[in-house]
Amino acid sequence: MYITKWIEGEKNLNDFCLRKFNETPRFIETIGKVGTSAKVHRVYKWREDKLRYTTMYLLFMEHPKGTVGDISDIRHQTYESIRANRSSLLIK
Repeated sequence: MYITKWIEGEKNLNDFCLRKFNETPRFIETIGKVGTSAKVHRVYKWREDKLRYTTMYLLFMEHPKGTVGDISDIRHQTYESIRANRSSLLIK
């Protein structure tokens, strides 16, 4: 099982990873890694409120208390459903 966190924007991602892992993620194309076990997927989501795409990052890692079994279900969420999730870190 996995724990996940949606993060909007590269600056928010880097700030979060520096606090949590003491390093920034390393990417090859749209998939990155940070720390010893966390992975990051770069995904572009359509924002209805601004009528444009925004860069979102899905950070995930295996965890004994994780609640997500399949990452692909999470990857395909809309921006509006990500925004409704209180654990998401969004640009204000």
